[in-house]
Parts: sequence; C-alpha cells; structure tokens
Amino acid sequence: MTRPAPGNTASPRHDTRSRLEVRISTEDKNLIEQAAHARRETVTGFVLHAALDAAEEVMRHERITVVPPDFFEAIIDSLDAPPQRNEALARAARESREIPKRK
Repeated sequence: MTRPAPGNTASPRHDTRSRLEVRISTEDKNLIEQAAHARRETVTGFVLHAALDAAEEVMRHERITVVPPDFFEAIIDSLDAPPQRNEALARAARESREIPKRK
C-alpha cells in the first residue's frame, strides 16, 4: 500500500479526518519521539504508519488460513465428490419447520 510522504499524516484511504487519542507513559512517548526523529517523520506520521502497518499485518493473517497439505487435499476431494444424502439431516428438516431461537 502507498503511504503518505513523511510528515504528511493524510490517510490514502479517506479524505475525512478522525481523531484517535492514546495515553502512554513518558518513557514510551520519548522512545516514539526518538524513533520518529530517526525516520525524519513527525510523531503523528510515525505512529500512524506504524499502526496502519500493524493493522494490515493482522488483517492479512485474518484472511489466510494455513492447513496441512493432507487436510487441504481432503477438503478438495470432498468438494469434488458427488453430494451424499444425509438421512438424519433430511428427517430433521422434514420434522421441524420452526427455527429455534437463542435464549
């Protein structure tokens, strides 16, 4: 994803502005300020980029499921196999037309 230039805190996703505040220790703030200075970014730009990078990484992991090869092959084989009638499920569908509600 394309990031804004250092010092520019505009998000490429939206033109609107929203505020996010966080309380941190003085030591953490000093560390972030030093890191932003080392990258020649504003503190806001540094924090925004770091947070967006972390959020995108989390979402990448949420979208990908890794399974062992034999499990994957079993899934593909079951999808390719012709459907099989499940008598218990068919009977339950015939007998109950009411959808149970959660309490």
